[in-house]
Amino acid sequence: MSEKFAVIGLIIACFIWAVSAIGYTIFIDHGLEFTLILWVILLFRVISVYFIADLKKVKHEIIKDKKELFFVILNGLFSIGTPLFFIYAITHTKFSNAYFITYTAPAWVFVAAVFLLGEKINLKKVAGFFLTLLGIYFIATPESIFSFNLGVIFSLAAAFTFAGDVITSRELKDYSYHTVSLYANVTMFVILSLLIIFVFGIPSFEHAWFYFVVLALFGISRGIAADLYYYTLENLEASTASIISLAELLFAVVLAFIVLQQFPNPTELLGYALVILSGAIIILRKSDLENFEYLLHFKRKH
Repeated sequence: MSEKFAVIGLIIACFIWAVSAIGYTIFIDHGLEFTLILWVILLFRVISVYFIADLKKVKHEIIKDKKELFFVILNGLFSIGTPLFFIYAITHTKFSNAYFITYTAPAWVFVAAVFLLGEKINLKKVAGFFLTLLGIYFIATPESIFSFNLGVIFSLAAAFTFAGDVITSRELKDYSYHTVSLYANVTMFVILSLLIIFVFGIPSFEHAWFYFVVLALFGISRGIAADLYYYTLENLEASTASIISLAELLFAVVLAFIVLQQFPNPTELLGYALVILSGAIIILRKSDLENFEYLLHFKRKH
């Protein structure tokens, strides 16, 4: 029964992630600054994560080791990079295109594992990686793949930071998911606040108070989605959870069509199918490194 609840919970989490992600496009179209959108969502996501952990009486672990604190900061940098690049991407390409390219992260985790962790290469992994590249090619459209396509570039940047988030999370695997989540979200919030003060500038709150409430609800819902995801990982294999989480991509395509009136052309649909297939190939394998499967679970943070 716990496995059934875990599957249902993960599907709900996938829907929440897709809805909140498409919310970026809607809020930007209504004139909100992207820094304000992210800042409010992150603020209430931190509050949500903290109160959920407190409600469940999760032991609050303190990370004191300097090396682990370094990985916390690095994880925060990667984690905040993903939504920033994703938002830039959706202003230059279709929402679903940006979503699918961002979800090529497992392929880049594999590449990093080969070069940084010495993971062995086999035909299955290589096939999955090249299917990923082929999927990106069709999503970008053959005639523009070699042009300066900002939508593709920012989407790939989001995928790279997504992969970095997953890899650095592995270095904190000795701590509970709730501890890592709380540290990661607080670090993201601090980094974003510093970027707003010193780089982007303070966003205007004028005419934004109604949206503030909606953004707060989005932040709280993302905190709940994260908790549902962690519950899933406690009751299902990480690889199984990763496959189920591909439902988020399907939700994204459907919502993009219903809400944004965006529908992919046949070439883009082929690219989407290849990305899903390549992700399944890369995820469904026996790792050559102990616990390396942890690298491939999807902790969606945009």
